[in-house]
Amino acid sequence: MNWEIIGFIGAACTTFCFIPQLYKAYKTKKLEDFAYPYLAVLAVGILGWLIYGLSISDRVVISANALTLLFVLTLIGMKYHYNGKI
Repeated sequence: MNWEIIGFIGAACTTFCFIPQLYKAYKTKKLEDFAYPYLAVLAVGILGWLIYGLSISDRVVISANALTLLFVLTLIGMKYHYNGKI
């Protein structure tokens, strides 16, 4: 069994699950349900995974977490833009 393919499938699922939420947030401009502490801790956790992926040179871990971090930072930016104060 090729474990890298399974890892890629898992990474794709957990990464791309943010796309519907980003789309909904963009269309409704309502992000009140996202707490800043949640988004901040999530971003730090993803950054940790990204650093880990870089340290072991794992393309799947690096690409999935770089993209997920971009999605989370986009949500943080949208929340600040649409809802104001932190």
